[in-house]
Amino acid sequence: MCGICGIVARSPDDRDLARSIGAMMESQRHRGPDASGSAIFTEVDAPRPIALGALRLAILDLSDAGRQPMRSADGRVVLVYNGEVYNYRKLRAGLEAKGHSFASHTDTEVVLRLYEEHGIAFLGMLEGMFALAVLDLRTSKLLLARDPIGIKPLYYTDGPKGFLFASEIKGILASGRTSREVNWQAVYDYFTYLYIPGSQTAFREIKQLPPAHLLELDLTNGSLHLECFWRVHRRPDIERMTYSEAEEMLREELSRAVRDQLDSDVPLGVFLSGGADSTVVAGLATRARREVHTFTVGFDDPDMSFYDERLRARATADHLGTKHEELTIAHIDPFELLNSARLFDQPFGNPTAHLMYLLSHRAREHITVALCGAGGDELFAGYPRYQAETLAAGLTFVPLWAIGVLRGALGMLRDSHQSMHLRRIREFLDGYDRDAVQRFANWTYFLEDKRSGALLRTARGAAPATRWLRALMEDSELSDQGNRLLHVDSRSFLVDNLLEYTDRTSMAASLEVRVPLLNHHFVEAALNIPFSYKMRGLRTKAVFRDAFAEMFPDTTANLPKRGFNAPLALYMRELDSYFDTPAWLRDRFGERIGATWRNGLLDQQVINTLRADHRSGRADNSYELFSIIVFDQWFGEHVTKDPI
Repeated sequence: MCGICGIVARSPDDRDLARSIGAMMESQRHRGPDASGSAIFTEVDAPRPIALGALRLAILDLSDAGRQPMRSADGRVVLVYNGEVYNYRKLRAGLEAKGHSFASHTDTEVVLRLYEEHGIAFLGMLEGMFALAVLDLRTSKLLLARDPIGIKPLYYTDGPKGFLFASEIKGILASGRTSREVNWQAVYDYFTYLYIPGSQTAFREIKQLPPAHLLELDLTNGSLHLECFWRVHRRPDIERMTYSEAEEMLREELSRAVRDQLDSDVPLGVFLSGGADSTVVAGLATRARREVHTFTVGFDDPDMSFYDERLRARATADHLGTKHEELTIAHIDPFELLNSARLFDQPFGNPTAHLMYLLSHRAREHITVALCGAGGDELFAGYPRYQAETLAAGLTFVPLWAIGVLRGALGMLRDSHQSMHLRRIREFLDGYDRDAVQRFANWTYFLEDKRSGALLRTARGAAPATRWLRALMEDSELSDQGNRLLHVDSRSFLVDNLLEYTDRTSMAASLEVRVPLLNHHFVEAALNIPFSYKMRGLRTKAVFRDAFAEMFPDTTANLPKRGFNAPLALYMRELDSYFDTPAWLRDRFGERIGATWRNGLLDQQVINTLRADHRSGRADNSYELFSIIVFDQWFGEHVTKDPI
């Protein structure tokens, strides 16, 4: 696992490459604390000056033979690479049979040799998570690529001071070669999603390479070519499977994925919450490895007892026979959530990121690699929104006036900080008569277009936030609506939210997190299993749970889903004071706090209404309010010009 970066200069007279690449690397030091390296190519070597940089978190072959940038034997192909390729041993054997020799035991060298042998077709042979750049001086091309699911991030910009790329936005910003001009459409979308969806970022000149895409830069003329190299296809053979055949396929495919991802030359463990996904990953790991270490985070604060999963995880660990560690957190300062939000370099309003940050830092005291169960909810309909979709399809006979009466009655009840049940019921009723995509957005996300437009005064002319979801829905080849919604979820909520915070928070702790459920072959197979096998009535993830039923202890088998969530409504009791900008908070966060509404960028009246409704219990607006605080912090830190 690594951090990577690079610059292709515009001018042959660019003399600042060494400083720029050094600054980009230093800003991402946390991603690779074990080693670092850079390489600069002048106009003697390439059509224009180029710099590549890499920082290494050593996982396989800890020797110096794995240092990057890594060059081919003739020095004409150079690779910087972030990630893990789990089928590298098989790929290496095939290359050796063709006469290739190796100087290391790393997957990095296999990737390099594979490119030499097959060119860009090598991307279709990789199973794993990766973001990489290949400089091919033979063809005068620079190739960037990101893994099929989007587990590892990669950002780029093409501006007047050069073409730049980096694992994190901060790497590009540190170069001093790009504008910080705000992308207001992306900010508008953020207030709906709490993350910025798709290939856009909060900076107008910086983009994110989409999952399963390659970007080729021609060094001779500066032209760019973007191409998709993998997608989920419809599989009629899987659609026709019986329930028991689908169970057997899941057991076989996921067992292989977990087994492949246990390969490591450093200490490895499994994050275990006691939920279905992490239980299955841990259970399959115990079948492939003699001793498995599992880790669960717990909270001593009585107010956090609803969110503490230690008892469930302990029962599961005992059942599976793992060596179990409980990582206890005594107290959480709600304002520390803002420090975690800074890891993203753009507005990111999901407070669960802070819990992942704490878990990663505590786990790093014991291990360097962790497996987790991310992805199961998006593949097997684990979220309450899929129950809502099933209900909506079965309640078409209920007249809209009756829904309105019920919605009005629920508006008189107070929300609880310990449960989102009431909020979810309200969202279900609000979205009941919408089309499938709008219902999905209503049940999943936050400010709708009307309220986002009222809050953000620069939003005039903004495109609807749901355009991303509609485009993904239309692009899906899958046969039934339920699976198409899962496909949308896996290409939006999963990649831009869950995988985003998993990467940033774990890498901030120099911890590699692997996600066996997101092997791209497994993803395609899972998304093609009939949706009716996943939702049996209102029972979620049915075929997945049944396929691995023996792994669940009796005490947890039928417990409802809790999820790895932060109690934001509880935290908002303290965070609400941010809007009053008291002196003690200005001392802590700087004099610019509140500038976005004081200067009129955000509408003060909309904020006041959200606060009043939240305080009175008329609505749980904790996520909306937190997203505003995060945006205000980001704007003050990253945008220097006056907002008006």
